[in-house]
Amino acid sequence: MKLIHDDTLEFEEISCDSESILVSRKSYRLPIQDRDNNLLEANGKTYPLLDISTEGVCIGIEATSPISSEDIQPSCKLTLGGQSFDGLEGEVVHASLDGDGNWICGIQWLKVDEETLNSIEQMLVKLRKEIFDNA
Repeated sequence: MKLIHDDTLEFEEISCDSESILVSRKSYRLPIQDRDNNLLEANGKTYPLLDISTEGVCIGIEATSPISSEDIQPSCKLTLGGQSFDGLEGEVVHASLDGDGNWICGIQWLKVDEETLNSIEQMLVKLRKEIFDNA
């Protein structure tokens, strides 16, 4: 999807091939309960995390302030609890409305070094534990 300068959207067709790797989900994001301490900082703006996986995040955005891949490249900062991850590079893979009419944006990581990926995975283990302990 591309934002055109006259406030219209241009949609790109998704392959109908059910075997296509472009339409298959490789991982699932964990929901974020504490949105005050789990954030994405990009291009001088801060966005609350809605959910996260090792491959990317979903953030809440304002309809009047869309975000593009240029806003999160060459780097952004991910804050999970008390731990921060700098220098992440990603691309916007979708911007849409959620079931409550709020704008959300999916971001897929393009470049993550091995050490950062391992640290994010450890944080996701803690988040999973919190989810299941509170279930």
